[in-house]
This record gives sequence, structure tokens and C-alpha cells, in this order.
Amino acid sequence: MQCPAYIIALLSFISHLGAHHALAIEQQPFELSTASEQEHTITSVLMQSVILPCKAILLIMEPDRVMWYKITNLGQSSLSVDNYLITKDSRLSVAYYSFDHGLSPAKWDLHITDLRLSDAARYQCHVIQKDGRISARSNVKLVVEDVIVRIQPSDALVSVGDKTEFSCNFTGKHRILRDKITWLKDGKPITSDTSHVTTSTELVDATVTVLHITASRPSDSGSYRCSDGHSVQSKEARLYLRDDNAHTFLRSLSSATSSFSKSLSSRTVFRLFIFLFFSF
Repeated sequence: MQCPAYIIALLSFISHLGAHHALAIEQQPFELSTASEQEHTITSVLMQSVILPCKAILLIMEPDRVMWYKITNLGQSSLSVDNYLITKDSRLSVAYYSFDHGLSPAKWDLHITDLRLSDAARYQCHVIQKDGRISARSNVKLVVEDVIVRIQPSDALVSVGDKTEFSCNFTGKHRILRDKITWLKDGKPITSDTSHVTTSTELVDATVTVLHITASRPSDSGSYRCSDGHSVQSKEARLYLRDDNAHTFLRSLSSATSSFSKSLSSRTVFRLFIFLFFSF
């Protein structure tokens, strides 16, 4: 019994429709879109470094490709595919790492150093699964404020009990109010006391703040930054403390050990000489 012609035509149409639908599903992950279920804002300042996280990687169990795009009003540009850079901007890099040796999704963070005002944009991380049927996107809006923060000195080595000072200059179109400035030690705000005093001044073209450590203690060693109280931070400056009393003790101990070693060597040589003399 032959199948009627109209049934054959219907089956052919359904088959063609299914193939077209499957093709659409396969092509869908490759469509770039600025819409995203995950989007947050990161604010930084000129000349600093920033890390943009790829949160889309958390939604894909077995990623085949990870791509970063920069999206502006002028359009979109490809920055990277996996850890290979497409952009010629050497300030950009993609860091691939895993905290537990592959047991959880790896990180695909986009690093940008020496920030410029032109870096302000929306950045999109696009992750495609191995079978090519599922993809995820996450957007990060980068805001670059016209503020330059310089801290001096970058490193300091002082003796215990000595006075220490770190100063920060906030310059640029975005003015920083002096009462908003915060000093951080090892990432935590410093509480003012008799040994740690902060002075801040608003000038015509800058805001200057100084951290005074009146008598340095071993607990003062560590990293220091100045901040506007929010997202603007200086680079890290480190304070190293040396204990002159401990150095004097070590030098005395070293001298005594050296003298003892020389004396022991002389006695050993003398005893060897006596032994050899009576052996013959």
C-alpha cells in the first residue's frame, strides 16, 4: 500500500521545519546581545588596575569557548577567545585559573591595567557549552572616574620608635572631599589614636592627605592605601620595621660565635699536631 502523496509532502515539510529549528538552536549561542540576566558595575580610577569577573562561567558546566567583548555606543569589538587575545592592547589579559584543580568552574577574569577614560564601557563575557546548544552571558559595566591617586613613599624602612609619614594626592576633575578620605592598613580602615594621626587639606586642584605614625611599632608593618571611602584607592605602599636592639644582639652573637669558632679551630689543630708527633 502506497502512502498518499499529500502525506509524503506533509512529512517532508515537518522534517524540513525540524531541521531549520535545530539549525536555529545551534546558531543561537553565537548571537551577541547586550541583554543579560547578570550585570553589575565596577568603578575605578585612572592609572589603576581592575579585574572584571566572568560570572557566566558559573552557569556552564563544560565550557567549550569563553569570549570577552567590549560594547560601546559605536558597536562591539572582540577582545579575546579563551586565553588568546584578539585585541592588540597589551594592557589587557585574561586569567584562567581554578581554586580546586578543576572540580569547580574555572575563573576567566579580564584584567585591565593602567586604566584610561576610554576604557569605560560595558564588557560582556560569553560562554558556550561543548555541545554548542547552550550559552550564557554576563555583563560588567566599567566606570572610570577622572581621579588620579598618588601615594608617597611607595616603600618605607624605619626603626622601631621612629616617626613615619605616608601622603596621598587626589587630583582630577572628580573632586574628593577631605572628610571622605580613609586610610587602610592591610585592607582595613585605620582608627585614629595618639600614634596614628590623619590630616587632610583641600587645595585648588587637589586634595592632600597625610598619615602620621608618631612612633612606629612592629605591629605597624604592612601595606597602606588611601581611599575616598568608596571605590577610589591608591596603589599599595609598604612599611617595613627594623629593631635596632635585635640587630645589635645578633651582631654580638655573631661576633661571639666567630671567636668561639676560631678558638675551637686552633685547639683542634694543636691536638692533631700532638697526636701526629707521638705517632711517629
